[in-house]
Amino acid sequence: MSGLGAVYVRSVTSRVRTVAMGVIGLSVLFAFGMVVYRDVDMSLFDGFPESLMSVIGLAPGADVASLSYNAIFSTYGSLVLGGIAITVGAGAVAGRERDGTIGILLANPISRSRLVVESTLALITLYAVAAVVLLGVGLLTPAVFDVNISGLSVWGFIVQLVIGTIFYGFLALAIGAWTGKAQAAIGISSGILIVSFLGASIMPLISGWEEAARIFPWYYISDGDPLRNGVNVGAIAILLGACALLFLVALVGFPRRDLRQRSVGIRILDRLRANPFTARLGERVAGRTLVSKIWVKTLSEFQTVTLFVSFLMFALMGVIVGPIYAYMQPNMAQLGDSFPPEILAFFGGGDLGTPEGFFQGDTFSLMAPIAIMVITISIGAKSIAGEEKNQTLGILLGNPISRSYLLTQKIIALLIWGFVVAFATFTGVATANLMSSLGMDYLNILAICVNLLLLGYLFGALAFLMGAAFGRAGLATGVSAGVAVVLQVANSMAAINGGWWQKFTPFYWYSGTDPLNNGFTLAAIVILALAAILVFALSYPAFNRRDLTKG
Repeated sequence: MSGLGAVYVRSVTSRVRTVAMGVIGLSVLFAFGMVVYRDVDMSLFDGFPESLMSVIGLAPGADVASLSYNAIFSTYGSLVLGGIAITVGAGAVAGRERDGTIGILLANPISRSRLVVESTLALITLYAVAAVVLLGVGLLTPAVFDVNISGLSVWGFIVQLVIGTIFYGFLALAIGAWTGKAQAAIGISSGILIVSFLGASIMPLISGWEEAARIFPWYYISDGDPLRNGVNVGAIAILLGACALLFLVALVGFPRRDLRQRSVGIRILDRLRANPFTARLGERVAGRTLVSKIWVKTLSEFQTVTLFVSFLMFALMGVIVGPIYAYMQPNMAQLGDSFPPEILAFFGGGDLGTPEGFFQGDTFSLMAPIAIMVITISIGAKSIAGEEKNQTLGILLGNPISRSYLLTQKIIALLIWGFVVAFATFTGVATANLMSSLGMDYLNILAICVNLLLLGYLFGALAFLMGAAFGRAGLATGVSAGVAVVLQVANSMAAINGGWWQKFTPFYWYSGTDPLNNGFTLAAIVILALAAILVFALSYPAFNRRDLTKG
């Protein structure tokens, strides 16, 4: 590790998969969005209040291309890229302390300042590559679908988007460098991102408070409408200045800290003892003969990302989507008529003239399943495979507990966090229903959220099985996500063509019975629940029979 750029190379290679998955996901979503939006009658937005137009990133007179870029990249893209940047930034210094590798690094002729500099360069490199890829997608996709983008500054839009989101990575880097706590860096940075997102979205809706939105970093991602006007030099200067300041904070703070208490130790014990909710479990791992709350420890490991996703679902559904739909509802039937039937079928087949149909197509067709599967697949893939990778599985099994007991504890954690995301989604949609007087049946909202929960459990169980069977988190994540995509596409194609195989896909039983209109369907609940239970059950023999001394 003593060669020039060793930290930089390792930082890039360790995070490139995470960034790549985010960029690929956004690219696919943008392609879907372009297909959906290209036939939209933009006259529907005539007379739309500028305050609400600003929430969705549209300027008066915007065209279909502008709608596609802003709806996908400015909203979802910003949140995804911001979240990934936080993960990378928090892992640069504090993550290495958490994993116990910081001492190994600094034992080589590598200064603390060099570690900060090369980690920062790695973050910049990853996001520069992401910007290039997104720019390519942003230019090529409209050409494929014959959407006119003349007069739009796609490069300026992407540049401002990437710089605006990388800010949160620098924020996490600075917090982690000063505290040495990755969870604190992720939690605080994610909290600031969420508050910034909501503040920049809500303030323009309040008369007299429009300019107050400038205090939030999120505001500068779209300040000056870069898609139509090119890069806003002032906004870029503010964002780059803030990033430079945070870099200096990290560069000054990290060398000043005493690392003697953080450079060594067993990761699992450090994390357990640092968290008050798992301190008792930490004591048991350290010296007692029974580990009884592994599920609590697992909950603590995924608490930040789960709460971030949960709050995001609540905020989007309750604060943003509800008021926008209420205002547009008189024109939504006309909007639905402008879409080809095949497109509507692909996204759930709902009648956009009703709130049930709108939420089915906008929320429950893609957004909600992706949100819950991000959590359940992540936990499932890393529950066992992650412990093996971090070399903490032996510590856990060194106590008088069985492998089956360990699996059960991990499953409990997955079930709890999946429930949290589903509940947040229900609360968000229910809040939108109440705030905007949409008239949806609350039991029907609950019904689709129960189906959503069971769908998340099923694919989380698949990731759990793959991780337990093979001990590779990346393989478990890739296989589970791949199967989910294939089955979703198969279900959508069957809905378009009337394919006989539709009822053999879990996505049919998730939403094919139209729970937002029809409520609970016993068959859907039983089939999804039994499928999840069966896959979870297969994890026990798969893990119990493995030779953990290999690999």
